[in-house]
Amino acid sequence: MKLTLAVAVTCFALGGLALAEDGGKNASAPTAVTPDANSQENSRSPSAGLEEIVVSAQKRDEHLQDVPIPVSVIGADALTGNNQVKLTDYYTQVPGLSVAPGLTSTQTLAIRGITTGAVASGPPDPAPTVGIVVDDVPFGGTGGGDTLVPDFDPGDLARIEVLRGPQGTLYGASSLGGLIKYVTIDPSTDKVSGRVEAGTDSVHNGAESGYTFRGSVNLPITSDFAIRASAFTRQDPGYINDPVLGLRGVNEDHASGGHLVALWRPSDTASLKVSALVQHIYDNGTSDVTPIPAPILGVPVLGDLQQYHAAGSVFDDTVAQAYSAKFTDKIGSVELTSLTGYNRYAVHDSQDFTSILGSITQSLFGVIGTPIRVDIANNRFTQELRFAAPLGEKFDALVGVFYSHEVDRYRYGPFLASDPTTGTVVSNLGSINPLFAPAIYSEYAAFADLTYHITDRFDVQVGGRESEYKIVGESQTITGDVSTAFYGYPSANYPYVSDYTLKQNAFTYLLTPSFKISPDLMIYSRLASGFRVGGTNAGTPDAPFVYKPDKTQDYEIGAKGDFYEHMLSVDTSVYYIDWKNIQLPLLTPMSISYVGNGGAAKSEGVEVTVQAKPISSLTLSAWIAWSEAELTQAVPSIFGYPGDRLPNTPRVSGNFSLNEDFPIVANIVGFVGGMVSYVGDREDIFSTASPQRQYLPPYAKTDLRTGIKYDNWSANLYVNNAADKRGVITGGIGNANPSSFYLIQPRTVGLTLSKSF
Repeated sequence: MKLTLAVAVTCFALGGLALAEDGGKNASAPTAVTPDANSQENSRSPSAGLEEIVVSAQKRDEHLQDVPIPVSVIGADALTGNNQVKLTDYYTQVPGLSVAPGLTSTQTLAIRGITTGAVASGPPDPAPTVGIVVDDVPFGGTGGGDTLVPDFDPGDLARIEVLRGPQGTLYGASSLGGLIKYVTIDPSTDKVSGRVEAGTDSVHNGAESGYTFRGSVNLPITSDFAIRASAFTRQDPGYINDPVLGLRGVNEDHASGGHLVALWRPSDTASLKVSALVQHIYDNGTSDVTPIPAPILGVPVLGDLQQYHAAGSVFDDTVAQAYSAKFTDKIGSVELTSLTGYNRYAVHDSQDFTSILGSITQSLFGVIGTPIRVDIANNRFTQELRFAAPLGEKFDALVGVFYSHEVDRYRYGPFLASDPTTGTVVSNLGSINPLFAPAIYSEYAAFADLTYHITDRFDVQVGGRESEYKIVGESQTITGDVSTAFYGYPSANYPYVSDYTLKQNAFTYLLTPSFKISPDLMIYSRLASGFRVGGTNAGTPDAPFVYKPDKTQDYEIGAKGDFYEHMLSVDTSVYYIDWKNIQLPLLTPMSISYVGNGGAAKSEGVEVTVQAKPISSLTLSAWIAWSEAELTQAVPSIFGYPGDRLPNTPRVSGNFSLNEDFPIVANIVGFVGGMVSYVGDREDIFSTASPQRQYLPPYAKTDLRTGIKYDNWSANLYVNNAADKRGVITGGIGNANPSSFYLIQPRTVGLTLSKSF
């Protein structure tokens, strides 16, 4: 009731603002936005207003303010200018988005609180609740344990789109809470162009400075064929020390990669785009912090940023590859799109499990260090074929089929016994935690989206998707001479998984009526669903063999409008999400993790985004979000009860930014900018040991920048986290290492120089 009243008041206010703006002349018969392209553009080309943003949220290019979906857009240029290259650097720019780094190179993403957090004691995790696509090709896996989210360097991107709310109809599985779209830069046949950039940065109390080099070039080969190539390399400075081993900056990162794309337009109606994106990240160590003294209750005491890994050094070696081929052609009134994709995500990781298994290692081998090696590989081929066409004067249709073939391989182990002072490995404990056998996921889906133009101002969109999944597992054996000491298995080479085949299906739907109050003001409502594919706990003793898909259903009302000749824009939405049959990380009586179903939850909230450009040189942006994400039914095997908040979700969050350009002399223009992000208090993951949960205090982060532009040159000086806050992202009670926390990066000062040609 409160949500309905809130949106009614919002829509009434927006409608009144629109009528006041045009003097009421459209009160009885507002001028509709016509299908004519010229009139559409003419209504959206203010001389000094806000820049129009085009997105592809509905698998077609549309103006952001015309899309009846809550979408946030992050420009890649702003991220590279401030060297904000990781999701943990910029996730606070998006309403409702949260990121929780975890073990084995995982990042648990959530939108609007749809998450139960990462598993506390190792894999498997439930499947992701947020989908990832690169140029509309799904990236990563759909199966359990695939919470691997790449930190794509934004230098290869045009923009990042974040779709809030379930997106199962157009994008399929693992979009329960929403979707993140990485959109790369297309080649241009207009002219030769390019850009080079160099930068350096330093973190407060860091070990050594970082550096960044980026370059790109666009080459028109003929009037209808062009290629674009880009590359980068960077070192992210380390700022966490290990006093026991006498190491500084143990979390230093090295990243490099490139993007090659070719675009061919053989005719006015046809085009072929082929793209290859490869990025490699190597971390010397993890970025978790061990407070002193280690906290048991309440807020952690954070002084110097230090960590204690009794296993010695840990590392993370990650390679992300995304390949795609997109062919489009218009035959009469029918537009054909074929999208072929292949991606690979491989991780070679090492983590410290001394806090969990160190006592056993010490009793058996006389050393306490217990690192574990983790090798993860996800290979996925996808093919989508869709047709878009008008059906008479009143209907537009989008119909498509989708196929996916995914191979997941997860080697959890071996555990090692090591001397932390020397790093010497004393013994190999074997691969003793048989939580993931290699599995093959096949998906077949058909989807349709139909828009009925009831009038030139009132549209109704209806969509549906039917998906069928097949999961095939290979037989596996356990290895390790000391496996009996841990889980009671017999001798080595014990066959713990036999061949299996599992089939499941899911149906998702969409209903979105939208109404144009004026050419620049739209209200809409949305009923949408999303789901995650189920799977098996093959090889996990005393666990149910199969877990089922879970599903969300979103009830939403929103409004988008531009006012005062496009100098002000407003985007607001009110939502209620119902989440049932939740996939949960649970524990067997032997404390072995597995995935099961149980309980229910809701997420309701209000999001308001405002942008303004009162003068041509000044842009202001702000958003505020209120969210209440909590359990509505108790969940089995963990201490979760109705009314308990879902993990890592603030009730209140917000963001404010400003950017201003000003002339200095002649062709030199200066600029200043700033951003303040606020994240409210949260609670971390549910615990399997007690009802106690880690409290994560609120924090605010301030980023500043200034610089000059001269012709094609630009210099940018920035300070991220200017107040040097110790914002806690995740960690503590209930996590695999309850003494570790992940924090926002300390104050970082940097300079970038770039030249375009």
